[in-house]
Amino acid sequence: MDKPYYPFKPIGSLDALATTLGVHPKLLTDFSNKANDSYVKFEIVSKSNKRRTVYEPKFELKRLQKRINSRIFEKVEYPVYLHGGISDEINKRDYVENAKLHAKSNTLICLDIKDFYGSILLDHVFDVFKNFFHFPPDVSSLLTKLVTLNGNVPQGACTSSYLANLVFFNSEYNLVSRFRGRGVTYSRLLDDVTLSSNDKLSDTLVQKYIEEVSKLFAKYSLHIKNKKTRVHIKSDHSKPYDVTGLWVGHSSPRLRKSDRRNIRHEVFLCEKEFEFDSTSEKYHKQWNRVSGLVAKMQRLQHSQAKILRQRLSKVLPTYSDADAAAVIRDANKILNAKKKENMKIGELNRINRVLYSLGILGRTNSGKAKSLGKNIRAKYNNLPGKRAFWV
Repeated sequence: MDKPYYPFKPIGSLDALATTLGVHPKLLTDFSNKANDSYVKFEIVSKSNKRRTVYEPKFELKRLQKRINSRIFEKVEYPVYLHGGISDEINKRDYVENAKLHAKSNTLICLDIKDFYGSILLDHVFDVFKNFFHFPPDVSSLLTKLVTLNGNVPQGACTSSYLANLVFFNSEYNLVSRFRGRGVTYSRLLDDVTLSSNDKLSDTLVQKYIEEVSKLFAKYSLHIKNKKTRVHIKSDHSKPYDVTGLWVGHSSPRLRKSDRRNIRHEVFLCEKEFEFDSTSEKYHKQWNRVSGLVAKMQRLQHSQAKILRQRLSKVLPTYSDADAAAVIRDANKILNAKKKENMKIGELNRINRVLYSLGILGRTNSGKAKSLGKNIRAKYNNLPGKRAFWV
């Protein structure tokens, strides 16, 4: 399948849309008209110390967007060249699967779309709902209001990654098909585009292919970030032959030797810190971060991952007496509180945090932790998962 496909009948009216999203039609219309006022703006700092503006939707809008995802966007069948931000229970759509498509190649072309989300305009979003989903104009217009902010796609909204995957629905597949006919593999992980070939491509062909991708983006007023354009030849060992941070010179994506060496050192540092103080907040954060790195190695099936996981399991973070007492107090408060029929997300998060903390407490006080955890689960035996809560 080269093109995204929506296998259901279009939502034909505002009443049908309201039913689909579980909201009264008037409330849905009223809320769409004030959606621009339903975001919280803040900044995050990337690993490279660059500041990025993010817009977090407030509760009611976030709930609607989650339902748009689960009841509309997640029903789409996405082609294999699209990755990132797609919920797919059968085939994962992440940076690892994206990199797999380019394993064993001999030439890589890596491109980055400049200010991707902020450059996807309201008209492009409306086009997705009207001409991809084939929703009528009033339905398409209302949905467009719910997933855009001041005329653009906001970075931070949960619907934005799906829109990023669908914005080229009527043209990207043609480009992919042409590349395939030339023996070139194309993939896109949101704003990261990768082309690869089993041949060693000439400079002329490389430039030609970059221009073809650039022309596609230009149709949507999008541009390539030139300083992030990378062309790598597998035989040139002076440059890393990688896709989304993974080396693809082997039959499957791998971590570079330097990355694996760094993770082994991080595990060693955990072992040393454990001897000094296994209860500090600093060590809890350190262990969780390193555990994530080892999990990455496991996902990529590195042979050292099993041993590193075993080493980490011997230096698990624990609680000080004061922190343990605080966890027990929080657990008792939950047990003594009146159970509510309609639980809010904050209350659900609080219960889950305490259950997580009891797991850590169980490393030093197994009996108490098991007893409290059992009683909380018995009291909240129908506790919804986060996904079930939102959708």
